[in-house]
Amino acid sequence: MKSSYLNKIDYSDLFKLLCFFTKPKNIIEIGILEGYSLEQFINNTEDCIIKAYDIFDEFDGNGSSYKIIEKFKEYKNVEINYGDFYKLHKNIDNNSQDIIHIDIANNGDVYEDAIKNYMNKLKKNGILLLEGGSKERDNVEWMIKYNKPKINSIINKYKNKYEIITIGTIPSITIIKNI
Repeated sequence: MKSSYLNKIDYSDLFKLLCFFTKPKNIIEIGILEGYSLEQFINNTEDCIIKAYDIFDEFDGNGSSYKIIEKFKEYKNVEINYGDFYKLHKNIDNNSQDIIHIDIANNGDVYEDAIKNYMNKLKKNGILLLEGGSKERDNVEWMIKYNKPKINSIINKYKNKYEIITIGTIPSITIIKNI
C-alpha cells in the first residue's frame, strides 16, 4: 500500500503538534546533547519558561558540553543548568509543568524512575515525553551490550494507569499523559 503517511517520521512535526495542543507555559528538558528538542520547544511555544538540565561532561558517553549554554543564551525564556535526573525531581513543584522531556540514554530503569518521580510534577493533561519505548529501540546495541532493562516492559506495567503511546521504531518517542 502506498501512502504519504508511510514516510519516516519528522520528529520536529511531533514537537510542534505537542506544543500546539498543550500550549505549554512551563517545560522541563532533561538531557540536552546538542539542543535539538530544546530548539523545537523554543520555536513552537509562546510565553513559555523552558528549564533545561544536563550533567554535561559527567556523562560517560554521548553527552552535552557546557558550550550548549552559549548556543541558547539569547533566549530570555530559556534557563540551562546542571541537573541530575535522579535528584532533580526533588526541586520541582508538584502540578507545575506542562511538558517534561527526558532523553538521557533511557532504559527501563530511567522510565520507571521518571514515572514514579516526574508524573506528579505535571499539571493535569501534562505530558511526560521520553526518548525510546519501541521494541526495536529496546534492542539497540548498547542496551544489549550493557544489559539494560527493557523500556517496553515498563510501559506495559503502567498502561492501565496512564494514557501512553509510543511513536516510531528507531528512534522512538513515548508520550505519557497525566490524566
